[in-house]
Amino acid sequence: MNSCEDCGSLLSPANEVERCVDRGRSLTEREPTTDGGGGGEAVTTDLEGLPTTDSGAVKKRDATRWLEALDEPSPVELRRAVVPRPQEFSGSTYAADVSNVRVTGDAAFVETVAGLFRPLLEMESHRTRLEIDLQETEDRETGEPTGNYALYLGLAERSG
Repeated sequence: MNSCEDCGSLLSPANEVERCVDRGRSLTEREPTTDGGGGGEAVTTDLEGLPTTDSGAVKKRDATRWLEALDEPSPVELRRAVVPRPQEFSGSTYAADVSNVRVTGDAAFVETVAGLFRPLLEMESHRTRLEIDLQETEDRETGEPTGNYALYLGLAERSG
């Protein structure tokens, strides 16, 4: 089975093309803008143009306006936005250009939010693998189960 060169989606065996039919431009392919960015530097997303405090945080009112203005991404847009962890990468991905998702909370919350990330399942291919860790959390002091859950999702390049 073949995968789309753009987003990693599995293609039908009868499909002789190497890309999906939906070739809409991803967020990373948008034209740079300078709206809202400090100093007039080019930015490629609205997020990069948000004003920040001296500590680098975005104020709540700006973050909520940004969140309200977002459209729900299509599955293709979500897959195109993901940056897999390179095969040779080691250490923390926190400050790296690697896409990871962490969701924590009670079972109903985690299960509901997890459904938003189903398109990531389609990125499992001969080039990338889905990393998924789902577990009930434990109290750090007692080691007892809390009844809450943690879901971690990410993609990694396959070796070879």
